[in-house]
Amino acid sequence: MTMKHVALSLVTALSLAAVAAPALAQEGPKLYVFTSGSLGGFPKAALQMGGQGNIDWAPVSFYVLKHPKGNVIIDTGNNDKTITDPEGWWGPLAKGFGLKMTKDDAIPAQLAKIGLKTDDIKYVVVGHLHLDHGGNVGQFPNATLVAQEDELKAAWWPDVGFSVYYIPGDFADTKKMNIIRLNGDLDLFDDGSVRIMRAPGHTPGSQFVVVKLPKTGSVILTSDVVYLKENLDKNLIPPIPGTNNPGDAYRSYQRIRLVRDANNAQIFYGHDPEVFKATKKAPEFYD
Repeated sequence: MTMKHVALSLVTALSLAAVAAPALAQEGPKLYVFTSGSLGGFPKAALQMGGQGNIDWAPVSFYVLKHPKGNVIIDTGNNDKTITDPEGWWGPLAKGFGLKMTKDDAIPAQLAKIGLKTDDIKYVVVGHLHLDHGGNVGQFPNATLVAQEDELKAAWWPDVGFSVYYIPGDFADTKKMNIIRLNGDLDLFDDGSVRIMRAPGHTPGSQFVVVKLPKTGSVILTSDVVYLKENLDKNLIPPIPGTNNPGDAYRSYQRIRLVRDANNAQIFYGHDPEVFKATKKAPEFYD
């Protein structure tokens, strides 16, 4: 091989490396934290048995994971229709839970913070289908919904006394969606980066998500398997109808503790004000 050929090969190799480098830099997963409006001004006893005082402000947390194998939204918040018609959509619960939503809380506005549209979401993972977690499932008609089989049944045909937090309009479009119907756990990408773990108790088909990130490590996204850090620390479950099955709720608390301890994981709770305030919010991220 002549010196000319060697030089040409070297230039070609360097050019390819320069093209590949930015692509490689963008490959790692990134977790973004959002809130779909807020709740507040209701007794703490609604979130934990024996709770004292009031909850003045609480986030309605949801998350987006940008992943090389597809973007994932974990919970979908309050239905965007509550921005203009809270009582019309939630009824007396809007006032009872102090629902606050603005146009900036809408799902499209939130996703725009990180350069995404609803069509860019591949998977919608719901911790359960209550009104503040499954509210915007219908905005992702082309995504695949990931839910426990018995949560779908509980939402569509709730037991007497447990229908209050399920709003049929929130999940009316699920019958037309592609759905992964679970009866247990799922490693979504088969690489340990997104593990969906069954944890009934709050509802018949509640689940939580464990996201594993290269730098941050493992993060548990509890949805409403655990409302507040204090609930887990003191083993306090919510009263009925916030708890569908007390025995299962306690066992699911213990499952989260085991996963936390085994993975040295951080925990992001569904509605904990102090933990939420301490997290990085989108467009900042965890990687």
